[in-house]
Amino acid sequence: MNTKIIFLSLVVTCMFSSFLFGQKNYRTLIYEGNQKFNGKDYDGASSKYMEAIESNAKDFNAHYNLGNALYKNKKYAEAKAEFEKAQKLSQNLPDKAAALHNLGNAYMQMNQPEKAADYYKQSLKQSPGNESTRKNYEIAKLKEKENQQKKDQQKNSGKGNNKDQQKGDQKDDSKDQKQDQGNNQENQGKGQGDDSDQNKKNEGTIPKDLEKAILEKVSDKEKETARRILNKNSYSMPESNEKDW
Repeated sequence: MNTKIIFLSLVVTCMFSSFLFGQKNYRTLIYEGNQKFNGKDYDGASSKYMEAIESNAKDFNAHYNLGNALYKNKKYAEAKAEFEKAQKLSQNLPDKAAALHNLGNAYMQMNQPEKAADYYKQSLKQSPGNESTRKNYEIAKLKEKENQQKKDQQKNSGKGNNKDQQKGDQKDDSKDQKQDQGNNQENQGKGQGDDSDQNKKNEGTIPKDLEKAILEKVSDKEKETARRILNKNSYSMPESNEKDW
């Protein structure tokens, strides 16, 4: 019986010692990470905070501090992920408000002011008297409005360009129509000029049909004259010089 009690005591002592060692190691890593962060060694700080998370992944501080180190290194998407974890692991209102505030900062750096404003608003619900969060919220809303105005201007300018394009197309069509009309008039003028020249060339000439008919008649007359001459020669006998006794 005594042996069992002694054995259980040793097991509990070892487990408690391991727990204390783990906690000490975790706190040491957080402390070392903070030292590097204060020295602006954000890569070194991130490494220490990651080691701390491997030791204890369910603690607010490691995720929150890692998010800050990543934020300082301008790794805003990664920082956002750590702040999201931190606000879920927060155990009190100040920690939750701080994580939500930094989430808003990350979204502002990612040029998403509408989401930033939402997280600032959530942070203010946890800590209504935080003037920094309230100021950031107002800035985010102004930025959101500015972005919306730019979008509206782009849409309007796009419509204006379409109208200008349509006007330009209409002008081009009218120009083409005028050019076509001019070409038609020019072609008509050329055709009329050619006809008048042809008429001038045909003045004083006999139509081919009439000319052919006249030539045929002339030919017939010549043939008739030839026949008459031939017939006369054939029927006319020379006078004989012989005596008729």
